[in-house]
Amino acid sequence: MDLKVSLKDVPKYLNWKDSALDLRYNVDTDTRDVALTRVFDPQLEEDLERYQILDLQGVKQKYSLEIEKAEQQVYFYRIANLMFLFLLILAPAVALYFFQSDWIALVFALLFIFLMIFLVECFNQAYLNKFQKKLKDEIGLEQAVHNKTIPFENDEVKVHGSSATVLTNLYPEITDPNYKKGKENIIRFGLKDNSIHPLITVKTLK
Repeated sequence: MDLKVSLKDVPKYLNWKDSALDLRYNVDTDTRDVALTRVFDPQLEEDLERYQILDLQGVKQKYSLEIEKAEQQVYFYRIANLMFLFLLILAPAVALYFFQSDWIALVFALLFIFLMIFLVECFNQAYLNKFQKKLKDEIGLEQAVHNKTIPFENDEVKVHGSSATVLTNLYPEITDPNYKKGKENIIRFGLKDNSIHPLITVKTLK
């Protein structure tokens, strides 16, 4: 994943958040390899697996290396900033304080250090947020949910009152009141509040 963040991206992505995402990963203590253990909200992942909308294991394997690269980039920015501040700002300020009793230089140096640490952490947060947005865009969650359909035969439907229940071998039973007798029906899915909702609808020709 080619990801570049400019300074003008920081205000845009600093507070970006998507409640559907819940990235979790483990780091191997021996090899330091990163393994994604979760990508989306637990309820959402459960629904994706239940209705076979996304290959979550494949997604986790594919993006584990990308997560590792993103973390390494953040650590690089953080360590480079600290080294710069120590060698070029703090060390000279401490020397001036001890040898010339210049406490003003030390105070300004400390204030500058705190400011730079804050700004770099803001940049890092914007970088991670943009990474998460691009990851979600590449996975194409909304499009995958929208495109998923389950066809079924009439003998797989049990009509009771104003509702119908579809029973198939590959999926859990799905009940919805929109089944239309005498029509070719199909199951589609909608995404709302970090959960996936199946619905029966009349199949339309594209």
